[in-house]
Amino acid sequence: MRDFERDYRKWSKVALISIVMFLFTIATIDAFLGFDFSKNMYVMSIVVAGCMMALISLTWISILNSKLMRTDLVEPIKPATQEKVDGGEPITPETIEMCIRKEGYVPQSEDDRISFKIAGERYEVYYQDGKFTLVKRFILSEDTNRSLLMDASSQAQDEIFMFRSYVHTYDNGQSALCFEVETYLSSTAELEKYFPQYLNVLLHAVDRQREIYFQMSEAEQKKAEESTNPAIAEPRVVS
Repeated sequence: MRDFERDYRKWSKVALISIVMFLFTIATIDAFLGFDFSKNMYVMSIVVAGCMMALISLTWISILNSKLMRTDLVEPIKPATQEKVDGGEPITPETIEMCIRKEGYVPQSEDDRISFKIAGERYEVYYQDGKFTLVKRFILSEDTNRSLLMDASSQAQDEIFMFRSYVHTYDNGQSALCFEVETYLSSTAELEKYFPQYLNVLLHAVDRQREIYFQMSEAEQKKAEESTNPAIAEPRVVS
């Protein structure tokens, strides 16, 4: 677009100069030489054709110039990429590791993720095409109450903003409860600013979901005991 604009401006100047010179020549011939164009139809047709070409050229120059002015005023919309945005540095595996170290943890770079441990438990960070994902997985045992687990997860998601949890089953048949905080980040400055908050959201979500699950488990167990032993549910009153 810039090459076209540069060529357009150059040739428009040439066209304007040519038109001015043509009209000046006609005026000079008419004023100083006294040439009567009306008596020579061949020359008259050349003059008329030249004037029409000049008019058409001026019209096109005006139209193209107005288009270029509108193009200059409109800022093109750029897709979200990992390039610099608003002067910020792009996010790289090294900048993610730096943010993890700032929180006091040791990052480990792997194929498509960066992992670190908190109190011996593994957490993972993924970043691709501007999408940032912070993940915590818990392998589920066979005796886990899946229905109660999902009820606890649903309640935790209602209470805590910006995280989701779900059960993922691997090819080997093993299942895991996954906690995720997922968002879009475009620069290292954003990552440094929000990474501690995202980590706190994930840690709080894990703790809150665990707390709700244990409360539900205790309530369900108590309900089961009361159903098998009515004396517990309705103690006798001795008068």
